[in-house]
Formats: sequence, C-alpha cells, structure tokens
Amino acid sequence: MARKAARAAKVRSEIGQPRSLYDCPQWYDIVHEAGTAAEVTQLQRINKKYGTGGRRWLEPACGTGRFLRVLANRGCQAVGYDASPIMLDYARRRLRARGLNAQLCPGDMATFVRPRTFDIAFNLINTFRHLLDPLEALAHLNCIARSLKRGGVYVLGIDLVDYDDPQPGEEVWVARRGRCKVRHVMFSIPPERRRRRERIINHLIVDTPSGRSTYESHYDLLSYNLAEWLYLLEESELNCIAAYDFDWQPIDITGYTRDVNLILARKSSR
Repeated sequence: MARKAARAAKVRSEIGQPRSLYDCPQWYDIVHEAGTAAEVTQLQRINKKYGTGGRRWLEPACGTGRFLRVLANRGCQAVGYDASPIMLDYARRRLRARGLNAQLCPGDMATFVRPRTFDIAFNLINTFRHLLDPLEALAHLNCIARSLKRGGVYVLGIDLVDYDDPQPGEEVWVARRGRCKVRHVMFSIPPERRRRRERIINHLIVDTPSGRSTYESHYDLLSYNLAEWLYLLEESELNCIAAYDFDWQPIDITGYTRDVNLILARKSSR
C-alpha cells in the first residue's frame, strides 16, 4: 500500500512539472520511430526515379537521427545537422550503440550548405515550417539547391492550409519500446491569414516501471497556402518536378491539396 501511495505521489509531482518534448530525445525517438524504415524505402525509390540514385544523403534538422540510423545500416553515406545539441548527442549515442556511421554536425536550416555534395536531401515532417521568417525559408531552399549534385533532389514534406476553411487538428500516437509506453497527443490551432502562424501543442505521457512523467511543448509553424508556397518556390533556386501524398501515392497539386511530399530539383540542373 505504501509503495502504491508513493508511486501515485510521484505521478502527481511529474504531471505538475511538464517539460518540453524536445528536451527529452529518448521519448521523441520512441514516438517517431515506427515506420521510419518504410519511409527510407520510399525515399530510395524516389532517389532512383527522379534523382541520381547515389549514396550521399543529407537530412536537415535530423533530430534523434532515426532516419540516419536506417540509412547507415543500408550502406548510405548520410549527413545530418540540427540546431539542438541535446538531439545531436542522443543521435550520436544511438549510432555508436549500433556500430553505425553517419556524420552529425550542428547547423541551422537557413545557413547550412555544402556545395554540390549530396544526391538527395529530405525533410518529411514539417520541420521546414519552423522557419518563421519567409526570408529564412527561402534561404533554406537555396542552401539545399546549392548542396545538391547535378540531378539531385530534395524531398520536402509540408502541410498546406486553406485560410477560408480553418480546421483544428488532433493526432494521437501510442508507442512502446521495452517496458516504456509513450502516448503523444498533438493539437494544432488554425492560422490566421495575416499572421500565418499555426500553433502546435504537444502533450506526452510516459509510463515506465519507475512511474509516469508528462512533457509539453508549444510552438508556432509558418503556414503556407498554395499561392504562398508557389510564390516562395518561384523565388528560390528549386522547382517542383513531382508530388506525392503522405501515403506515397503520386498526386497533382491543387487548391485542395493539404499534406504533400514535394520532389524538388535545382532549376539549373534540369
């Protein structure tokens, strides 16, 4: 009975002291790991169909390195960068634990460039939209364009919005690793046309043998409707050569398109 009471007190204490999801890379990694290998398989198909098919890969904002682990295991020469030292440290430890090699380095999406180095770059889960200044978003696209080899491609996942039909969103994931269970609930508050800010609220509940913890994060993403995205792309050094939905089915982009994986290539290389 005393043990149960102590555990209940720990749960209440943890819930009263929420922490940011991004300060806890182990839980972030568990939540997002499912499906990573299948995503890499799709990216490899895209690389062969539209790109060079080469082995030099770049992941901007690589986070915990879950994609890099799969790529390294498949013999690719992968490079990832991120602005978070905590995420990079976790990614390095996970790679070492599996005896895998990938290059990890600190970097900012608006400035990181390695001229004509990579066969393919990718960013699939709206991380691009963390760039809240459209000029930084443009700088990122141009940095990627300059980092691609001739014939290389950039696979960019993005959610487009309709300001005239704002829809709040809620997604729930439950993931497990060993004796740990993580429940992730993500709420999105629709953006206003003038401010172009979509508010994201994350809640994690983590159950381990030692008790329960909660983690929270609140941040904004820059929103794009189709016209805003096309304008940005027109100003950049990239163009769109194909589009897929999030189930990797080819689609045509229209005003009704929401979730889309864009295949982008250098304007000068096609």
